[in-house]
Amino acid sequence: MPGPDYFPRLMEVVPIDIFGVHVDVAFPAPLGFKQANLEEFGAKICDGTKGLGLRVDQIKLKKWDELFGYELSAQFFGENGTLTRTADRIKLGVRNARTAGDWTIIQQTLNRFYALMDFPPTSTSVLSTHVHAKFPTTEERDGWLGHFSYSPLVGRPATLGYVQIADWEKEIRVLIEQSAAVQDAAFVMWDTQFTNSQDWETFLMSIPTMMENAVNIFDLGFEPLRERV
Repeated sequence: MPGPDYFPRLMEVVPIDIFGVHVDVAFPAPLGFKQANLEEFGAKICDGTKGLGLRVDQIKLKKWDELFGYELSAQFFGENGTLTRTADRIKLGVRNARTAGDWTIIQQTLNRFYALMDFPPTSTSVLSTHVHAKFPTTEERDGWLGHFSYSPLVGRPATLGYVQIADWEKEIRVLIEQSAAVQDAAFVMWDTQFTNSQDWETFLMSIPTMMENAVNIFDLGFEPLRERV
């Protein structure tokens, strides 16, 4: 039974100001420069129908060795989107998103990315997502984060936990701390994994639900994403 000084905290529900998503997928084996066929890959990601709709001037290639020494990189969405492919892995990320429309675009981009790459179903994606969640005032933000302080010597309270939730196959690492980018906000980051054997359209729609359910354990919730800034 809880002790006499135990008082359950109310769920704090706040709006999301900025959010981002990043995936990192290692190839089963390194791909040499010839095997990677980057000219064909570059054309595919420029395809506006099945690819990512990139422009040719957004894609750069660095090469310093004939075997594994190469890096293809691209920036898009006003430099808020990044794609990096090397011999052993490929990474895709989008940051500084703000609205429900932005999330729809990110979801569509991820869906096309996974359809294009067609990873082996036994391979794994490392998923990292983050939000800057804005409280009404700095005092309210600091008061809520103060629940994670266990000593007056802690200057900036934060918390880190590993949680398991229903309908998500892997453990989720959740970090909560003061935002360094948005005034009055808390920064929340999720790190987890999933196998690349998903029904992508349905699965990618579940990512915000995973984030919400995992952070609810810490008595934090989010308002629906804004329709416009």
